[in-house]
Amino acid sequence: MQHDEVVESRSFDYVPQNARHGTVRHQLQFWFMVNATLITLFTGAVGPLYGLGLSWTLLALFLGSVFGTMFQAFHGAQGPKMGLPQMIQSRVQFGSRGSILPIAAATIVQFGFAIFYVQTGAAALVDVSVNQTAPFQIGLGVAAVVLAIVGYRMLLRVEKFASYIMLGNLVLLTVAAFAVLPLTSMLSEGSFAWVPFLAQFGAAATYQIAIAPIVSDYTRYLPANISGRAVSSAVFGGTLLSALWIESLGAVLATAFPETDVITAIRDMGNEFGFGLGSGTMVIAAGSCLITCSLSFYSGSVSFLSALEAFRPIKSTAALRSVTLVIAGIAVIIAALTLPADILGSFAAFLSILGYFLIPWTAVNLTDYYLVRKGVYSITDILRPDGGIYGRWSRAGLISYALGFAAMIPFFSTALYVGPVAAAMDKADLAFAVGLAVSSVSYLLLTRSTDFRAELDVVRRAALNTVGQHELQTSTIQH
Repeated sequence: MQHDEVVESRSFDYVPQNARHGTVRHQLQFWFMVNATLITLFTGAVGPLYGLGLSWTLLALFLGSVFGTMFQAFHGAQGPKMGLPQMIQSRVQFGSRGSILPIAAATIVQFGFAIFYVQTGAAALVDVSVNQTAPFQIGLGVAAVVLAIVGYRMLLRVEKFASYIMLGNLVLLTVAAFAVLPLTSMLSEGSFAWVPFLAQFGAAATYQIAIAPIVSDYTRYLPANISGRAVSSAVFGGTLLSALWIESLGAVLATAFPETDVITAIRDMGNEFGFGLGSGTMVIAAGSCLITCSLSFYSGSVSFLSALEAFRPIKSTAALRSVTLVIAGIAVIIAALTLPADILGSFAAFLSILGYFLIPWTAVNLTDYYLVRKGVYSITDILRPDGGIYGRWSRAGLISYALGFAAMIPFFSTALYVGPVAAAMDKADLAFAVGLAVSSVSYLLLTRSTDFRAELDVVRRAALNTVGQHELQTSTIQH
């Protein structure tokens, strides 16, 4: 993206050094806002929904969020080093056309999240105004598309500004929870059971892993010489803080008001505290849903165009991005208008399904980057529709993905299907742990006999080539 662009033209392509900008602190604010939506409340309500005590729910939230955020944060360091969005990097592990499988899953996930952001934001506005859901859904969807079309620079500015408002709002809500609710007695009540504990742990972990396909979409704009550890720390700290904070509020509200929707509960608690806090929270929440919906549109369109470019060379332009986003926006708005009003039930089913598709991908991608090729890639070959040295199809990545996904099936536990192992464990869902382990180990074993010396020579030569008349930068990490 050039500095004088009003509407961003960049999507799946490389970000040259003269277009890089931003700091680690800005990334911390950015990722804090990614989870700062009412949907995150629902994730914290899973434990109480199954009868888990509040103290155990909070423990499961902490452990699950830390576990899931680690995988998400490791992707953050890839962006500055490679200058590419997240999913097109999958061409290294899966091939230019083999990567269509995880890219398609990521595209569906991002547009699926957009549907729920539109629904949830509209529900928040209905709570404090007229009972007319459809106009709010349409308005939020259109505004989110416009923001995504303008692009990353605008998204970064909006997220930075909104982070201060959201931080203040969360502090006030926390004070209200201590003032209005009997937290001490709530923490001492309730029992422990493995099934709801694992359900809450899995929901929190999967919610964080679900963000993994978009991380480099935004960290790729940082200068290449920035510390990868610092970037990962910013992603980790920002998303973990907002996730734990809001999920904990969701757990408290679901425990205190088991018969009330968590959105309504947080509004009522805030208003009982006074100063119109509940109603103000709804307005702020609608704004955060709008912003995060824009991110989903932005990353969803990047993933979609990455997949399309593998079959036909295309040039990323502002017009192409705009048309893609408008079409996606229309589809999302129609879906939001037609989905059932039971947002929590719909979201829980969606969360389970998306996690199953993303877990094998993140395992293969991170294993390759940190343990196999160790960050040494040819950007030129990644951007070739034929895959260059990585080919159109990569056996190791595809087999590892398939083995990981297949190994997860007996552990599935959803409203649509319960695997035999999950059924034997009272429907406890451990599929995410199995998928991560099997895909990672499979990929390590399948790449053990590969001689990467010839590939490394190609990577070094490719570093001297240009893309869009800008010198490419590749990692200097050695095997």
